[in-house]
Amino acid sequence: MPALLYRLLLLLPLLWLVGCATVPGDPRAPAPADELASALQAGDCRAAFSRMDMGVAAGADRRLQVGQVCLQSGDFVRARQAAAAFLAERPNHPDTDYAAYLHALAGFGEWVRAGRANPEARIREGRALGREVATYLRERPMSEYAEDLAPRMVRLREGIADAEMTLAEQAHNRGDRSLAQARAEYVLQHYPRTQAAADAARLLMTLAAQ
Repeated sequence: MPALLYRLLLLLPLLWLVGCATVPGDPRAPAPADELASALQAGDCRAAFSRMDMGVAAGADRRLQVGQVCLQSGDFVRARQAAAAFLAERPNHPDTDYAAYLHALAGFGEWVRAGRANPEARIREGRALGREVATYLRERPMSEYAEDLAPRMVRLREGIADAEMTLAEQAHNRGDRSLAQARAEYVLQHYPRTQAAADAARLLMTLAAQ
């Protein structure tokens, strides 16, 4: 597999956000080997993903390449699926470190893209992603990719805390003082070094003055 520098150069457009394996009995006609290779070379995530398990060139290594191409093109869902398929098929492969990194990075891109529309979903998904990244950092502390993932934990915490404050402010606007206070206190307790913590302190002062 390419070295870290090569991989990161391939992923630069996104960093600002963010053996045969044909299934027995599969009724689909095998795709020519060069169709998958051509899709990968063209950076066509959809075409590559649809051919990921077809043809003599298919396999775990190609799944990882498909995941990388999909990440480059911003198709985070397919990138995560491809990386997950690689990890499921080759749990002891030398590149599981990179596959797990790719899976987490695609998840982060998907979470960032979702924005702030649904704070409860943002909290739920952010916590799940935070657990994934924390597990990676704990189990692979010497990984060459850990340095790239660690700062994303900071952004995850900020985003989750911000979503918690959105819910606190919504409760305050509805006149639900007890819920607003509870959420603001939660932010101060669990996310003390975030911008949302300062917002929570101001909300608590407002509530105390009312």
